[in-house]
Amino acid sequence: MKRWMRFILISLLFFLLILVRAYEKTLFYDPLEKYYEHDYLYLPLPEVNTYQLFVSYFFRYFINSIISFAILKVAFPHRSFIRTIASFYALAFILLSTVLFSLIIFNIDVGYLFPFYIRRFIVHPVFIIVLLPFMYLMRKRYRLNL
Repeated sequence: MKRWMRFILISLLFFLLILVRAYEKTLFYDPLEKYYEHDYLYLPLPEVNTYQLFVSYFFRYFINSIISFAILKVAFPHRSFIRTIASFYALAFILLSTVLFSLIIFNIDVGYLFPFYIRRFIVHPVFIIVLLPFMYLMRKRYRLNL
């Protein structure tokens, strides 16, 4: 694929990530969003439907991960990293969701910032910000065929 075509495709994929973020309130169940928009410093975590919240977070993470994975695949078209990146995304979701839902279900009070940032890693495509430059540096530094 030509360089300009890859650039356009990556731009479109980033636009898809923006669309997911723009329509998050209509597409996904997230009562914690309203909680963190208001006086969350003084209030306990709200009551949530944990099953519905988990399914919503799973689909949101899955959509963001697929788009992020496609960005990486277009930017680095060779197959040498596919399993590693897919495993990373799967393991990250398992660990982050286990910690977040343990905090919610067992009502563990560790302050407001810890669940806020764990939620942020689940609902926003933060890993692409780290993985894209990492893969670029790996290719340049070690002359890997990524």
